[in-house]
Amino acid sequence: MSNQQDNAINCNPNKKKKDLYYLHTFIGLAIVVIFWLIPPIEPITPIGMRCVGAFLGMVYLWSMVDVMWPSLLGLFLFGISGYGGEGGFNGVWLNAMGVNTVLLTLFAMVLFGAVGEVGDTQYIAKWLLTKKLFKGRPYVFISIFYLCCAVLSALVSPIAELIILWPIALGLMSTMHIERCDKIWKYFFVGMFLVSTLMQPFFPFMGAQLVPYSAFSGMTAAMGNPMTIPMGPYMLVNAIMTFLVMVVYLLALKFVVRVDVSKLRAVDPEMIEKQMPLPPMNKQQKAFLYMIPCYLVMLLLPSFVKDNPVSDFLNMLGPLGVTVFWVVLFLIIKVDGKPLLDFKNVAYNQMNWGIYFMIAAAVYGANSLSNAATGVSDFLVQALNPILGGQPEMVFVAIMFTVALIITNFANNAAMAVVLMPVVLTFSNQIGINPMPVAMGVILMVFVAMLTPAASPHGSMMHGRKDIYSTSEILQIGLPMCIVTLVLYIFIGYPLAKMLLGV
Repeated sequence: MSNQQDNAINCNPNKKKKDLYYLHTFIGLAIVVIFWLIPPIEPITPIGMRCVGAFLGMVYLWSMVDVMWPSLLGLFLFGISGYGGEGGFNGVWLNAMGVNTVLLTLFAMVLFGAVGEVGDTQYIAKWLLTKKLFKGRPYVFISIFYLCCAVLSALVSPIAELIILWPIALGLMSTMHIERCDKIWKYFFVGMFLVSTLMQPFFPFMGAQLVPYSAFSGMTAAMGNPMTIPMGPYMLVNAIMTFLVMVVYLLALKFVVRVDVSKLRAVDPEMIEKQMPLPPMNKQQKAFLYMIPCYLVMLLLPSFVKDNPVSDFLNMLGPLGVTVFWVVLFLIIKVDGKPLLDFKNVAYNQMNWGIYFMIAAAVYGANSLSNAATGVSDFLVQALNPILGGQPEMVFVAIMFTVALIITNFANNAAMAVVLMPVVLTFSNQIGINPMPVAMGVILMVFVAMLTPAASPHGSMMHGRKDIYSTSEILQIGLPMCIVTLVLYIFIGYPLAKMLLGV
């Protein structure tokens, strides 16, 4: 393996600036203290002020410090805020940890974590990247490579996908004598990251995207009008829009930027085959690979087939039931005397407890902001009405999507989406439009996060790879593409979401 490939695996761009840790911690805790001590700002109630302080403190600490302990601290603060009512402190924790989405997070992380644990992601990448149809066709090769990025990013995470594909891409560049100074280099790698971050939120039942997705359902329930964004239309919009942005990017490379791709004509599937020597798939790997399409069919069938006993049963199970079914099945079935799913080992290696507790704290905190007892919704109407009140539908959508894109590049993606949800719900109701397509767009837009190291964990990885990207190159290519993505989501993504949701 070359030095470039070694660097792709061994780099550690996420190293925290220890000298700022306690400063940011102090600021986050100060936010909590200020909101707990100052008199209530009408129409927010005293309990509402404490909930706002706990929530904003969590959001700041999530973005600047960590995910795990701020989530636990937030739940502790909600427990002593008085918001729990008769349930008290224990009631807050039971309600936060016992909701459907938190349990779904637990089982989905184990089930899909096993896909990476058994090594299926390597086989998926190899299968996609050894297609003969791209031989001598540079743009076909780039398209397939980006498709591989999208699939792995959705199935596992952008971080895991980059760790897998960066060494392969660097190896190909070296073999084809493409150097750092060649124009195609920066466009290839920035495009690779763009597709990865756009496709990250594809599965709404796993990862950080579950935080705002679940918060929307919780908030609408707290407001007395429960709604859940259907998974089928959500996933379809994300896939279509990611593909559309990728096509626009490749067309710009070919007809606007006119990048020289002649060296990529030398790409040969056999070259990649040699770079990825893998043994034949074993029974465990095949089982998890077959599980993925079966799982998706079971999950999406109720969205497209109505009044059918099978789809009605699957609808009753819901995502949690379908996930638990596969976990139990793979625990029962044994291969070579061992269960297909090594629950303990996979949970130890793949379970992200930070995300788990963040979902619990974010959903509970978001619900508190939407509850009439806190008065936060009424305050938002008064404060933001001069800007958002009475705006035409598309102007409102454009403002919300633009704000989502800007703030996500400086703070925690999921947290920023949760912050915006009360605004989406409040003003969608005031304008008289269905909030689901707006919320869907906001959720997807907050994952267009690549312009700063603070934009996302994988964003900090990209900015840390100075051997691949420079900050100026990321901004030179990434900023225009973020704007293009914003425009496409406003004028195509939002109407598409409305059409698929039937609103």
